[in-house]
Amino acid sequence: MPAPFAASLGGYRADSGNPNTSDNGDDGSKELGRALLEEMGVPEGQEGPANPGSYLEQAIVDHLQPLRPDLTIRRSRSAIEFEQYAHLRVFPEFRKGHVGTARQLGHLRKLADSLPPSATALRLQAALATTAAEFALQDEMSERLKSYMPEESLLKLDITCGSEREGMEPLLHLGLSSKWTLRTDRAQDCFSQGSKLASQRRGPMPHYAVITMEPRPAMLKILADGSGAVDYVYHVDLPALTRAVEKIRSGKKGVWNPGITFERLLNQGRIRDYDDLVWAVQSIPVGAKSRVPEGAVNAVAHKAESGPADLALF
Repeated sequence: MPAPFAASLGGYRADSGNPNTSDNGDDGSKELGRALLEEMGVPEGQEGPANPGSYLEQAIVDHLQPLRPDLTIRRSRSAIEFEQYAHLRVFPEFRKGHVGTARQLGHLRKLADSLPPSATALRLQAALATTAAEFALQDEMSERLKSYMPEESLLKLDITCGSEREGMEPLLHLGLSSKWTLRTDRAQDCFSQGSKLASQRRGPMPHYAVITMEPRPAMLKILADGSGAVDYVYHVDLPALTRAVEKIRSGKKGVWNPGITFERLLNQGRIRDYDDLVWAVQSIPVGAKSRVPEGAVNAVAHKAESGPADLALF
């Protein structure tokens, strides 16, 4: 079954009259887009929202959240907020919070130098001088570490579905990249995100998929034709798109390659209906437990930052 909000997002552009799923410079895209809207029951002349991609994301969250109130389904959330990727926060937090020891020790050395001359003051000044030399080496290594470490980043996931537990890091079960329509560069973003989610995780791999209203089989093929970086491509209204493709295919003479491509994607199970996404969310186990205490990763970074400050108490 299609998403219940699908028809409300489809429409025609006020300036060109073309479907809001189409590429204005692609006749095939406009033909398929118009056929799709007709099969969805979108009346001629209905204007779609100005930013259908944003509306699509919000509509998905609004529909899925009540189905699983025990889970947290949100828009635009970074993977590093979740247990499997929390370790990726450590170095950025260290880089941001690290302060060299020269400032703290310099203050202490000034205080020691201001003490009245005595054997104790001399020993303190000598100890601080030795400590400053040792910490200078550590500061140098820290600066080299900050300079040479790669800055790996994960794009924010358009939609996340996770378990929130008090006193524990949340667990990411499902991440979606939401694309109203597809372009080659948008597809590459999806591949990159999926590959990083797979390679950089510590723990179970979340289900990662793309959801789209894209009507062109050639564009759907880029994501759905077997890449391991993306589990599936969910279509907002796959039944309507199937009817639209068959309608156009029946009117073509000879072989129509988009129809063959679309049929292959369906047979391979690489493109799926919105109902399958609903099933995936409903199939997430109730009460899935996180194993990492909340803030454990932050505590490690905090300890790294607090070393020089603790020394100031000497």
